[in-house]
Amino acid sequence: MEMLLANERRAPRHAVTVECQVVREDDFTLLGARGVDLSTCGMLLVSDVPAAVGDDVLITLRIPGREQWIDARGKVARIAGELEGSHGVGISFELQPGGARGVLEEALCAYPTVASSREPRVDYAATVDMISLL
Repeated sequence: MEMLLANERRAPRHAVTVECQVVREDDFTLLGARGVDLSTCGMLLVSDVPAAVGDDVLITLRIPGREQWIDARGKVARIAGELEGSHGVGISFELQPGGARGVLEEALCAYPTVASSREPRVDYAATVDMISLL
C-alpha cells in the first residue's frame, strides 16, 4: 500500500458541487446530501450531523454533469471546520480502478482543480544534497 504524508493527496480535487447521499453504515443516519471539492478518492461533505473519523459510510453520488449515479463505500477521513454555515466532513471513497472510478475520473476532467490548502511536502533528500554542497 502506498504511504502518503499528511500533506499529500492521492488525486486532485475538482471545484464541483455534487448531489449525493452519505449515510453512516451502523445506524443509517444521513450525514449529508451535498459534496464539494470532489476527487476520485473522496470529497468534502457539507453536514449538520456529528460524525467521527473512522465512521464507515455508504455513498450514493451523482456523477457531475450527468444523470448517472454511482454507489460506493467509504470512511470519514477527517472533520473539517465550518463550511457554508455547517461543517465539513472529509469522506474517502473505496472505488476500484475502472468502472465507476473511471466514469467519475472522466467527468471530473471538465472541472477546474482546487489548490491544496496543505503545506507542500518537504523534500529531505534535496535538503541533504543542498547542505552537502556547502
